Amino acid sequence: MFGLSFLSPLFLAGLAAAAIPIAIHLFQRRTEPVIDFAAMRYLRRAPVEQSRRRRLRELMLLALRVAALCLLAFAFARPYLAQSAASLSAPVDLVLVDTSVSMTAPGQFERAKAAARKALRDAPATHAVGLVSFANSAEIIAPPSQDRAGALAALEKLQPGAGATRYRAALARAAEALGDRDGRFVVITDLQQSGWDAADDGAVPDRVEVEVVDSGGPAGNVALGSLRVEGTDAVALVRNFGDRERREQVHFSADTRRFATVPVVVPGGGSVEARAPVAGRSRGMLAAEVSDRDGYAADNMRYAVLDRGQAPAVLAITAGGQPNEVFYLERAVLVGDGPGGFRFRAISGPAFSSLTPDALGDTGAIVVMGTRGIDARGRDLLEGYVKGGGGLLVAAGPDVDPQVLRESLAAVVPTGVAARPAAAVLRFAPADSRHPVFRLFGGVGTLANVSFDRTAVVKPSESAEVIARYTDGTAALVEDRATGGRVLIFASDLNNRWNDFPVQPAFVPFVHETLRYLAAAHVTRTEYIVGELAGAEGNKPGLMQLTDRRVAVNVDPRESDPARITADAFRAGITRLNVAAAQQARAQAREREESQRLWQYGLMLMVISLAAEGMIGRRLG
Repeated sequence: MFGLSFLSPLFLAGLAAAAIPIAIHLFQRRTEPVIDFAAMRYLRRAPVEQSRRRRLRELMLLALRVAALCLLAFAFARPYLAQSAASLSAPVDLVLVDTSVSMTAPGQFERAKAAARKALRDAPATHAVGLVSFANSAEIIAPPSQDRAGALAALEKLQPGAGATRYRAALARAAEALGDRDGRFVVITDLQQSGWDAADDGAVPDRVEVEVVDSGGPAGNVALGSLRVEGTDAVALVRNFGDRERREQVHFSADTRRFATVPVVVPGGGSVEARAPVAGRSRGMLAAEVSDRDGYAADNMRYAVLDRGQAPAVLAITAGGQPNEVFYLERAVLVGDGPGGFRFRAISGPAFSSLTPDALGDTGAIVVMGTRGIDARGRDLLEGYVKGGGGLLVAAGPDVDPQVLRESLAAVVPTGVAARPAAAVLRFAPADSRHPVFRLFGGVGTLANVSFDRTAVVKPSESAEVIARYTDGTAALVEDRATGGRVLIFASDLNNRWNDFPVQPAFVPFVHETLRYLAAAHVTRTEYIVGELAGAEGNKPGLMQLTDRRVAVNVDPRESDPARITADAFRAGITRLNVAAAQQARAQAREREESQRLWQYGLMLMVISLAAEGMIGRRLG
C-alpha cells in the first residue's frame, strides 16, 4: 500500500506483541456493583472523578502502548518507499534497435527501421514511447515521452556501426530508462547467437513484456578474421561462414595506397590465408579488404600497424635442451617476425637453474615442457618470476613430472596434474570463448579438428578457472592466477607426441594468442577491438593515435558469424538474466532504504508515544 515495502519483513511478526496490552486492558476491566446508599445525597459535592473521563484516558494509554510496539516492529522491518512518482505515470513502449556489425548486410537495416517505425506508431495512445540503439553498448536516442514524431525523426538518423552485439547491455540500459514504470520492450535484431554472452548478467523487470522482432540476416558471410605481419609478408585470414565455396579478392594497402590484390577460394565453413609481400615497409598502417557483397559490410576490412617495436622474449624449459624438443613450438613462435612477434630461446632444466633473476628481466613468458634437472634454485627462480607478475605455460606432456609439479612447484602451480592412461581419441573446445586465448577461434571451429591420443589429468585448484575442456568433460586448459602472475596449464604436450595439434592450422594462432596473453606485461599492444578504447576513434575501425604509439582498431571477429537463435531462445536468455534479478532488487532496495531511513522516524514516533504514555499514566496513578 502507498508503495511501502520492507527490507526485513519478518520483523513484522512483532506486530503480534500489540495484543499483549490489549489483553491486559480487557482482563483488568471490572464492573463495579451498584449499591443504593441512603446518604448518597450528602456525598454529591465530593471531588470524585467522572467514570467516562477515566475510561477515555485508559483507552488513550492503550492506544499509545499498542502504537509503540507497532512502531518498534516497523522500525526493525526497515520500511522504504519502493515506488517513486514516476511509477504513477503512463506506461512506456521502448523500441530497441540493433546497430551492430551484424546489421550491415544489404537491405538488413532498412528492414529493421521499418519494423521500428511500425512499433512506434502502433504503441497505445496512452503510452509514452522511447528509442534505444545498441551494439557493444546501448544509448538512449529518444527518451520516453509522448513525442512520437521526435522518436520517428531520431530513428531516421540511425545507421549501423562497427560494435558487437550485446543484448545484456541493451536490456540493462532500457530497464534503467524505464525506471519504476510498467512497459514493453520491442527488440529489433537479427537474433545473432553471439549476442548472448555466457558471462552476461542483468535482469529485465517481471512487469515488462518483451517482444522480439526478427530483422533477418544473410545466408552466409565472408569476413577478414585477422591481419598480421609474418616476416616480409602481410597475412590476412579470410573466413567463409556460408555453406558454399566462395571466390573473393583480397586487396592489401599501406597508408591507403593499394599494393597487392590476391584472389582466394574459400571453402564453405572454412578459412584460407592470403599473403602479400610488405618488404621495405616498416612503418604506417596496413589494411586488407575482401570484396564480399552478400554478407556484412563492416567486417570486410581489417587493419594492422606496421610500426616495429621490441618483441617480448619467450623462454622454453625442456628436459634435455635438444632442438627437436621444441621444434614445433619454435617454428610457431618465430612465424611472427614483426609487430606482435616474439624472440625465442630454449634451455634445459639444469641450465635454467643456473640463471639469475636478472637474466629473466625481459622474458615475457616461460614455457615448461620438461621438469628434469630443475633443482631447488630453479624452483625458487621460477617462483620469484611468477610471483613478480610473469607468465608461465606448463605443457603437461611426457617430459613433465606430475610429482615435481605437485611437491616442488606447488607455490606457482597450485593446480594439480596427474598422469592419465591411454584412452579414446579426444578433442577440445573453449569453455569460455571470450578468453583472449580463443578470441580468434570464434565461429570457425578449427580447434575441433585437433585430436588427442593421450592427455594429462588436471585438477583445478579453488583459485583456478577451466577455459577449455576435452570432449569427455575433463579440463584441457586451466588458468591459475593465485600467485600474482598468469599461469596456464595445458593438459597435453606441444611437440606432436600425444596429439596432432602442432600440424594443425590452429596451432600457430593458439601459440601466439597464448604467449601474447601470458606476456601482456611485456607486450606493447598494437590492436584493439571496437569499444575497448574511449572516445569516438575507439568506436570505429581504423588507425588510432595513443599517447606513446599508434594502434589498430578492428571489429570483433565473433561478430562475423551469422549463426542465429530463435525468438524463444532469446526469451530463454532473458529468463537466465532474471536469475540475478532478486540479488539486484535486494541491492537496490537496500540502497533506497538507506537513503530514506524511515526506521529512524519510526523509532522517534515510538519514543514520543512512550513519553506521552508516561505522562498520562502518572495522571491516572
